[in-house]
Amino acid sequence: MTVEQLAKKLDEIISPDLSEPWDNDGRMVIPNPKASVTRVLCALDCTTEAINTARAWGCNVIVTHHPLIFKPLGNITPDDSVGKRVIECLKDGIAVLSYHTRLDIMPGGVNDKLAELIGLTNVEPFIPYGRIGDVGKRYIEDFAEDVANSLNISKANLTVVASSMYARRVALVSGCGKDEIKAVIAAGADTFVTGEVMHSHLIECKELGLNLICATHYATERIILPVLADIVERSGAKTEIFMFRPSQEFGYSYSPEIED
Repeated sequence: MTVEQLAKKLDEIISPDLSEPWDNDGRMVIPNPKASVTRVLCALDCTTEAINTARAWGCNVIVTHHPLIFKPLGNITPDDSVGKRVIECLKDGIAVLSYHTRLDIMPGGVNDKLAELIGLTNVEPFIPYGRIGDVGKRYIEDFAEDVANSLNISKANLTVVASSMYARRVALVSGCGKDEIKAVIAAGADTFVTGEVMHSHLIECKELGLNLICATHYATERIILPVLADIVERSGAKTEIFMFRPSQEFGYSYSPEIED
């Protein structure tokens, strides 16, 4: 299978029609579309460490969730954080394919996987990339601890706003859910699980009576790696597929005091 054939197969499974209009995903870097796929590395991000790992393990394709190139590049230089990675991939003949909001939205994608892990029932979309469901009647502190355990992170990594005693109807958005608070409330949720928001959104949730559990951007989305590896396997790629885990996992909570 060539790199281009793999990209086409992945587009069939993870439809580009699902991508949000503001997003940029799909083909990021293609040094040679006719190159045969050797090995594939699945990663959340195409970092320098991921590129070095791909090189060391003989992978000439990196498949990620987050786009390597999100905004148009005015230039490609080694003193730019994106540019230097693009240069490294081109130099080493490593293709990068990224599946962002389409993987958030698709059935069985990031948000469905997150809903499954934290134990939601009667799950349905409330926005294209968000899910809402039930957890019975749980003390918010107990539910927050279960979220941490389900995502294999320390409870200390959580940011929790307890606006009421119980969690019953839970909405979730993996990654950054700061723009979806009003939609969460309109959908009838009393609790919102996401990866991160800004300081002002913590106050907003408290003022509006919404429980909030921030479980870090990384932890709410790294869960997709086994799914992504399975998708690559289903594409028909007859090759070894690896999952990349960074040496430093970005699992801290960050709530800046001032919003840009």
